[in-house]
Amino acid sequence: MAKATITWPDLLEVYLNSVWDAGDNGHITVANQSILETLGLIEISEKAAEAADITPLIAPDQVKLDSVIPARIGYPKYSLGLLVETWDGLLRAPERRVEESSTFFIKSDRSHSGLVPASDALARYRAILKFVATLSGAALFTDVQHAKLVYFGDGRVEVPVRYDASDFRLVEAKQIEALAATLEGDIHREQRLGILGEAVTTLVASQPAARRFVYLLQNADELKKRVDEGYKLFASSFSYSKIRSEIEKNQADYVNRVHKTFTDIQGQLLGLPVSAVVVATQMKATNTCGPVAIANIAILGGACLFVALLIASCANQWLTLGAIDREIKGQRTKLNSDFSEIRDMFTDAFDAIEGRIRWHRVVLIVISLVALAGAWFTWQGYSIATKLDGWGCLVHAGIRTV
Repeated sequence: MAKATITWPDLLEVYLNSVWDAGDNGHITVANQSILETLGLIEISEKAAEAADITPLIAPDQVKLDSVIPARIGYPKYSLGLLVETWDGLLRAPERRVEESSTFFIKSDRSHSGLVPASDALARYRAILKFVATLSGAALFTDVQHAKLVYFGDGRVEVPVRYDASDFRLVEAKQIEALAATLEGDIHREQRLGILGEAVTTLVASQPAARRFVYLLQNADELKKRVDEGYKLFASSFSYSKIRSEIEKNQADYVNRVHKTFTDIQGQLLGLPVSAVVVATQMKATNTCGPVAIANIAILGGACLFVALLIASCANQWLTLGAIDREIKGQRTKLNSDFSEIRDMFTDAFDAIEGRIRWHRVVLIVISLVALAGAWFTWQGYSIATKLDGWGCLVHAGIRTV
């Protein structure tokens, strides 16, 4: 089926099988049926001939499959695609320094938009375009028609996107990829782009406008370094605020829990003087097994039971303090490993809480010792006041009751 219109793939097929001699003149190898049909359409359609700007310099009946024909191969309509002599010819169009055309062919090295794998020049060109796109993300706006990036630093800062084919040698694709990767992801993207914008304006401040873009291209690694360092500073600041808030909240919780270990036994502490001193004074001297002896035994038993319960409470609070201490040490270890840069800022807070825990443990030990001393004092009072076998008295009293 004959072709009705000329398309870019048709022209590209012709260009790939053409050799230019001088200027627009050259030779086309009719390597396949598609080229033959394209040349046939150009011959019969004035519109197609005008769009392609290709004129066979031979009689139509001599254009055959596998033949090599002389032809004038001019420049097609812009709407179809771009045919240029060299890379510099392509880059003379400002927008082509910012965005890649989907349809172009370079005569000098036969690179084109669909070339796979890409030629070295095409790969470097695309790396530069990626660099432009990365810088564009941090710009206030990008003027594609005039190939210009506009930033706002201490004032309006313009970076004209000016480069030519000789600058392809400056391209370090890995550095450009690394810079682009630094800005990937949605987390803190605006902040990272802002840091890149600041880095750009700082680097180009001392450069003439015409050389600013090439200077940035030469220093893509420095741009990445500045973005990394700037973001690290931002992240530390962000993390510091968040961590400080969390630690202060946890600190208040820990302090309350530590204090609670004391308030939980405060009521029992008020009874300690009673059990240790007052009850001992309630004992009466006796050497017979009667109501007085039974009362003395009851006072001693009540005092000892109180002391036992108080010491058990102190032991329980000791274990609670141990659990709190382990939580604090775990949080401190996590802070030291995850945020080593700012760990010193929270050392005092952790030390203060651990100091409170140590102090409360000392208090619990003192309370337990005082309680034991009170029990001993009560026992001594009982021993002095009651001159008989208390256990035997209780047993005999029980037998008599039965």
